[in-house]
Amino acid sequence: MKKALLIIVAMLAMCTVASAQSTAKVKVINQQEMMSLFDMNSGLALKPMVIDFNATWCGPCRKLAPVLEELAAEYEGRVDFYSIDVDQNKELAKALEIQSIPYVLFFSPSKEDPEEMIGFDTKEEVVLNIEKILQ
Repeated sequence: MKKALLIIVAMLAMCTVASAQSTAKVKVINQQEMMSLFDMNSGLALKPMVIDFNATWCGPCRKLAPVLEELAAEYEGRVDFYSIDVDQNKELAKALEIQSIPYVLFFSPSKEDPEEMIGFDTKEEVVLNIEKILQ
């Protein structure tokens, strides 16, 4: 009986995680997936996008995540949102010289240099950066 109950609880937990992942607007990616978001000839982003570099242990990162989810829903179809865990993508974090997290880059297909945000900031500040890449 206990074993059957544990199996049911585990299955329910997996369903909850799967449904949470399917409703997430911010897509979790890795270094290789990130590279596919850019034109290899020009180095420009293929679409307007926000990439959040974070870690699971980071308090400000956990505080920023729901803000980015909310904005991803608001800007759906106009801006793509991505999340990269720096602990799982150490080479990329080192190459980008990320010293503090959260570290958020805002890319525009028409601008070489992304806007950046280091540390937690208000929703309004994030929106200002998003609006800059949409101009």
